[in-house]
Amino acid sequence: MDKTKEPVGHLSAIIGIGLLLIGLVVFGVFQQKAWSHQAELTNSFEACMESAPFKQFLRVPRPEAVLTDEQLQNHFEAFDQMLKETGLPPIWNGKTLVAWKEFHKNSIEFASQCHGQLGIDQPQRQLKGTYAKPVWDPNSPIWRQAD
Repeated sequence: MDKTKEPVGHLSAIIGIGLLLIGLVVFGVFQQKAWSHQAELTNSFEACMESAPFKQFLRVPRPEAVLTDEQLQNHFEAFDQMLKETGLPPIWNGKTLVAWKEFHKNSIEFASQCHGQLGIDQPQRQLKGTYAKPVWDPNSPIWRQAD
């Protein structure tokens, strides 16, 4: 009698292992699809962000190229003052200095518009890489605390 139970035990183990492997394959397929969708959504978001106004600031001439010596001295004094007040260096937008927090807040507002266009409601879960970080999520607690 003991001999008949032994093959049943092996059969149960083989079936269990087989079901586990099938489960892992199914899980892997779903994860691959989710990852692909996340990557595609991130690429679409990056393309949307390329048209952001703050991207244009990277192409503006440096202050030294457009300001007179006196204006440049005032520029550096204003830069130092904003740095002391906020702890963050301001951004030169081609015309004036913009506080970093204000500059980034504008970029977050633009990111929020891109989220709306693409149907993104949970950027930290739906996007990959840098854009999945809380600093890019308009609904992140860090932005509620920053106001």
